Amino acid sequence: MQNFLSQFNQVFFYSPIGMALVSKNGKWKKVNPSLTKITGYTEEELLSTSFQDITHPDDLEADMKQVQALLEGDADSYEMEKRYIHKEGKIIWVLLSVSIVREGNESLYFIVQVQDITDRKQLEFNLSESEQRFRNILTYSPDPILVHDGIKILYANKSAADLVGVSSEDMIGKSIEEFIDPTQTENANRINQELLFHNKPIYDYDLKIRTKDGHYADAVLSAIPITIKERKAIVVSYRDITERRKMEKRLKESEERYRRLFHNSPLGILVYQKRIIKYANSTAIKLLGANKAIDIIGTSFHQFIHPDRRLMVLRSFQNLEDDEQFSTSYEKFIRVDGTEIDVEVNGIPVQLNGESAVQVVFWDVTERKKEEDLIRYRAYHDTLTDLPNRLKFQIDLEDEINNDNKFTIMFLDLHGLKQVNDAFGHQAGDMVLIKVTSRIAGGLGSEGLVYRLGGDEFAIVLNGVRDEGEIKDIAHNIEEVIKQPIYVANTIVQVTTSIGVVFYPIHGVDMDLLLRHADLAMYHAKNTGTLYKIYDN
Repeated sequence: MQNFLSQFNQVFFYSPIGMALVSKNGKWKKVNPSLTKITGYTEEELLSTSFQDITHPDDLEADMKQVQALLEGDADSYEMEKRYIHKEGKIIWVLLSVSIVREGNESLYFIVQVQDITDRKQLEFNLSESEQRFRNILTYSPDPILVHDGIKILYANKSAADLVGVSSEDMIGKSIEEFIDPTQTENANRINQELLFHNKPIYDYDLKIRTKDGHYADAVLSAIPITIKERKAIVVSYRDITERRKMEKRLKESEERYRRLFHNSPLGILVYQKRIIKYANSTAIKLLGANKAIDIIGTSFHQFIHPDRRLMVLRSFQNLEDDEQFSTSYEKFIRVDGTEIDVEVNGIPVQLNGESAVQVVFWDVTERKKEEDLIRYRAYHDTLTDLPNRLKFQIDLEDEINNDNKFTIMFLDLHGLKQVNDAFGHQAGDMVLIKVTSRIAGGLGSEGLVYRLGGDEFAIVLNGVRDEGEIKDIAHNIEEVIKQPIYVANTIVQVTTSIGVVFYPIHGVDMDLLLRHADLAMYHAKNTGTLYKIYDN
């Protein structure tokens, strides 16, 4: 007996696991060094406490129920995982094995074995948290995700189930081929075999998903091989790209329409980037006088803009690259052969290879421009003499007055034309008028501008306020040129003039007042038989 106790004590003391003898009320009666190491308490500290004192409160009730079952004889031992509170306050997980020692019907004490399983429990917690995170990712991912073993579906989240129109539960256990386009099952099976046997993930491959009602959805998939409970499996995540494919199709159709419109448009269209022409349709090539696209593609756009407008147009188009607006305008383009064409042109900002560019649309308006210029010219010029008319006179004078430029007006009334009309007819009178006005304009040269105000009345506008000597010289020059013989039906006719002179702003600050004063001066010269009179208040 003595030898047995000696051996027990040696095993007790040197045991690598914690061992203790505990009284029926939980007091530590004897503890080994391994237990003190596990709990952090010294032998003396433990012997002065009970196991209840260092047991985690949440585990105490379960532990006491097991103790009570031993004391009542319902069991001889029990085992449980529980937590001790270390002397330093940290939690220690242990595997507790307890046996009761009896003598006859009397319970004497407990033999306790304690194994530290804190590291194992921490691994279990980490694994559990990892699995929970994994489940959460699968469950709550907005992307469809399913797990299969190459044949059967093991798991499917709600997004995957919604995509095919069933519940997650309905998908589990089903063959994956039920949800794949039949024309693609062979390819899908080949990919699955590669995943399972070569352990290589596959990313972004296209597959058509078959829904419960037989429709198909375009999807792009990624698949990763995993191991679940020592079984090989595949995690598949995919995105429904049906709408994207529809948009891509619409975009392709739109681009095709644009391409046809671009190449077949009756308008010239070109695209340039950083001033270099990148594209040009057949109409643009023709309008610019080139034989083929290569003649203008790759060249600088500015060489086709008239030099007088080049800087302005390029600045406007530069603003387009900054997403500003460029409204339709008249411009002059220079063709490959150097000839000029009038065009209407507008531009819009576009993207080319991810960078800003400008699409220029233009059309030839050369003939229309000529017609418009002619109409505009006729609106401002006398049809008989081709001199600027009264409307042009009013516009020019308003400009001069608005700019506060000083000027001189010589108001002329021609005499003798009525007699020509009466004697030889209006056609002869028109011919005389054309000759006289041509002589006046020619004699005046660049000195001033002659306007026909109507009938026999004309106006000459000179820059600045002229002194009386200059007025006299100009007036006599006019008198001399209109005195030159004019032959009508072998008869010499004579034309004379009376001139009224006013200065701006001396004799008036608006056109009506200046003309009224010039008219008064002209009549004064006419009534006094003099060539000209300067208005005098």
